[in-house]
Amino acid sequence: MHVLHALFLAGLIGTGLIACQMSAPSINHESLFSEDQDVLADDSNIIVLVASQPAANMLIINATRRGYQLNEEIKLSGLDLILLDFERPEGVSGPLAISDMQSMERSATAGVDHLFYLQEQGSEARVPANPRVYADDLLDWPSNGCAANLSVGIIDGDVETTSTRLAGIEIVKMDFSGGSPAATDHGTAIADLLVGPGKLRNTKLYAATVVSEDMPQTGAGVRELILALDWMQASDVKLVNISLAGPYNALLDRAIRRATRGGMIIVAAVGNDGPEAEPRYPAAFGDVIAVTAVDRSLEVYSRAVRGEHIDFAAPGVDVFVSSVDQGKYLSGTSVAAPFITALIASNPVSSQRDRVGDIRKRISDSAIDIGPEGRDPIFGTGLPKRTWNCE
Repeated sequence: MHVLHALFLAGLIGTGLIACQMSAPSINHESLFSEDQDVLADDSNIIVLVASQPAANMLIINATRRGYQLNEEIKLSGLDLILLDFERPEGVSGPLAISDMQSMERSATAGVDHLFYLQEQGSEARVPANPRVYADDLLDWPSNGCAANLSVGIIDGDVETTSTRLAGIEIVKMDFSGGSPAATDHGTAIADLLVGPGKLRNTKLYAATVVSEDMPQTGAGVRELILALDWMQASDVKLVNISLAGPYNALLDRAIRRATRGGMIIVAAVGNDGPEAEPRYPAAFGDVIAVTAVDRSLEVYSRAVRGEHIDFAAPGVDVFVSSVDQGKYLSGTSVAAPFITALIASNPVSSQRDRVGDIRKRISDSAIDIGPEGRDPIFGTGLPKRTWNCE
């Protein structure tokens, strides 16, 4: 395994994927790599990203000679990459297949099809006539909402566009789930928190569905995430909210870097695997804004992942969402992420030229330090507040 891991790292270095992150604390992502057989969308395939058609053609020829079978070839026009999905030969493990592919094509990034799960943990079955509402007050968010200055997208479960809370909102949907779209409650709730009544105004919401009924525990494969990112990039969506989390995956790493270098700002939930868990992705990538959850008393959500990569905290415990089953209290870092996305979108100085470092600094300047002094692995730089007038 040590030899395979070394070859895996060598392949990443050859593709330029290991780089110094100046805008966020660095994590040795590659040291966290594992096949993670328990969290694979497909345990028989290997996925490869290459940057050119000649590279793809040559890899297909060489891989076929070694017994790999090409399932699919997809041109990613937004990310300017080519995705190849191969069936692994019988007896070839994920790490061996990764090493195999990257030895055949130095420009390739190979990986297994990890699963990434939605990060919302249940809700109360009964909601009182006068539900507790605190999230907007915590952020100084106005009751009539704010105009959006950036195009906004979500990569999530399916969105129920017939919800009365979303009536009149222009929602452009694309299904990448590969089966029967699922997690409608979750996707609809995230959409409501972003563009529902009293939230972002004057914007079109791009909604990429990546969760299928065929996937276990409301999960999405890395392939679906990459296709969704490609669509967002091709659609020129500036700001994308991702409320899924999972293990390190080199494929997602490369796709995220492509998207952010193209100008996309990505906000992601840090994950609900508990304070002792390893960093979860995509939130732990240096180019992604990582959001944890707090309650109305500014106590951190008990299941939230911790780490030096965390950027900000936002309301995410017992947040009332009206659009789901006539109203529910939802908890999880999934719920917290869209509040930060909305703050970024509504800031009048946000522009198409912003990079993640600009956004981090701007939000940090308005954040209230709610943990140990300075940036910390529980709350990041703290709880941001709206400090501008909304149109």
